[in-house]
Amino acid sequence: MNKKIFKITPVAIIFTMLVLNSCQFANSETSEIGRMSPTCLDSLAWKKICQEYSIDSIKDPKLLSKLKDVKNHFIKPDYILYFKDGPEEIIGCDWYFIRVVYNEKIADQTLTGLDPLLGNDEQKRIRNRVLKEIMKYQCEEGRKETLEEMQEDVPFSESHKNYPLKMTPEMTEPESIEK
Repeated sequence: MNKKIFKITPVAIIFTMLVLNSCQFANSETSEIGRMSPTCLDSLAWKKICQEYSIDSIKDPKLLSKLKDVKNHFIKPDYILYFKDGPEEIIGCDWYFIRVVYNEKIADQTLTGLDPLLGNDEQKRIRNRVLKEIMKYQCEEGRKETLEEMQEDVPFSESHKNYPLKMTPEMTEPESIEK
């Protein structure tokens, strides 16, 4: 009887971890809506921003459903902001990236940076909206860097222009809510 027993070595474990981690980071980077690198940010900045743009103020059932989509996005956002005023939207981000957005005027689904429904101008507007809030909690040098960042193009804004999915009216029309 010739049985081969596979032995798991520390090298095999490390190799497996590296492969899995590289896949995770590749996915997370390509889906970003905007990049942020806040210099000299107040340690309580995100807490304060999340309080000011609290998701607790969402009462509309449809928005609550979309909030759930943002929270459960495959790249779990660390911070979720709800902007009530023009345009109304829910934005999920972490310390360095804006990851996911829901804005009914753009589409009736959550979107990432590679989504063909999220155009260049919208990606930049969303990124700059978050950066403006971050600037309130930065030192002078950090605010200057953030202003420069706001002028830059968003990383993947052009990548979706030849995406095979064509926008249809059904993609942009809000679903009817049955009561």
